[in-house]
Amino acid sequence: MHDQPLEAAAMAVLRANDAGAWTVPSRSQYPHQWNWDSAFISLGLATFDWNRAVIEIESMLASRWREGMVPHVRYDLTHLDDYFPGPDRWPRAQAHVDDSAVRTSGVTNPPVLVTAAFLVGRYQHDRERRRAFWRRTFPALRAFVEYLATYRLLPGAPLVAMVHPWESGWDNSPRWDGLRTAGLRPSHRPSRLDTQHVPAADRPTDADYDGYLGLIDLLEAADYKLSEFRARSPFCVYDVLMDALWYRAARDLNEIAGELGEPQPVAEGRLTEFAAAFEEFHWDAALGLYVDWDCVAGRRISRPTAAGLAALSGGCASPERARLAWNRYKELQAGALAVCTVPPGDSAFDARRYWRGPVWAHVNWLVADGLDRSGLAADAAGLHSETLQLIRDSGFPEYFDPITGAACGVLGFSWTAALTLELLSHELSE
Repeated sequence: MHDQPLEAAAMAVLRANDAGAWTVPSRSQYPHQWNWDSAFISLGLATFDWNRAVIEIESMLASRWREGMVPHVRYDLTHLDDYFPGPDRWPRAQAHVDDSAVRTSGVTNPPVLVTAAFLVGRYQHDRERRRAFWRRTFPALRAFVEYLATYRLLPGAPLVAMVHPWESGWDNSPRWDGLRTAGLRPSHRPSRLDTQHVPAADRPTDADYDGYLGLIDLLEAADYKLSEFRARSPFCVYDVLMDALWYRAARDLNEIAGELGEPQPVAEGRLTEFAAAFEEFHWDAALGLYVDWDCVAGRRISRPTAAGLAALSGGCASPERARLAWNRYKELQAGALAVCTVPPGDSAFDARRYWRGPVWAHVNWLVADGLDRSGLAADAAGLHSETLQLIRDSGFPEYFDPITGAACGVLGFSWTAALTLELLSHELSE
């Protein structure tokens, strides 16, 4: 039976966080617009207010750089004192934006926004309205995909070079712990604001923030040119999820182009080459999982995390490897709630500290989507049900303790609510 009370509660969260042209992740902790948050949020909005979902996507695209990058944050100029780092930390970034009224960060996120635009369009049954939306957004979506494929290209592989942990969205994941040993120190270290509304035990450490801010200094000094940044930075990575979601975005962009009668932006040969490189760089046969690649050290980052499972949603993996990875990670979870972002047996596991163990609704959504695309429909359905039950029990927090299921981070979190609606829409259609 369709859960109408849960649906109504999720809609109420999104309405409460609606800032007009976009939805903030949370009023207290995150008062601006985030790139991949808006992508996931648009999927929930599309289940009950298609026009508002379209606005969500278009407002994020309106912050894009002239090179095509869609930044990870578009700042609300009325809330600059409520969040750190603000646009003052990215002064050179503003020169890359044509609209002088728009302030952005200097890094991006995985291009879920392209896939969201494709899926939101599919929610609209009126073909002319759907095509009008896609026609308006197609140039910006194409530019974003091309930006990642060209401005983030290193010699030797067609994959996407990631320049900051914030780009992954998995800020303090153990995957990036090497940054802690690099000895980066920021040019100045203002007071953090992220622990005012959330316990410090739920957030990245000061050592993590030293690395994050130090990398911003390096990006600013290089004026965001990859070759100059790469020459001096201790951090440059092929992120397994960034690469997988680029591949998915490129395929979805080609689908949009087909419906609009446009030439395919990404040639099949290019996609085949990318998929082969994805397998070569990211599959760790010893672990039986997909992992990241350290472009500085020239080797895999062989840490088992849920990022490799979420990457199944990109469609690069064969069904055989998808099943191998899923079964292996279920073993590593050792009874923890699915999908814990770091297995409990890992030395870095922390049940509450952000990306070092907790369960996140959008990660579960990506994993379930990947399982379904890999022919594991029953496993995907089980993860859908488990995720919804976790939300019924603990509400709409930022993330969940993988041992107890307790709410962690801030409450009333937008993408948790949005993906609740998206998951419920599957139940309604079954």
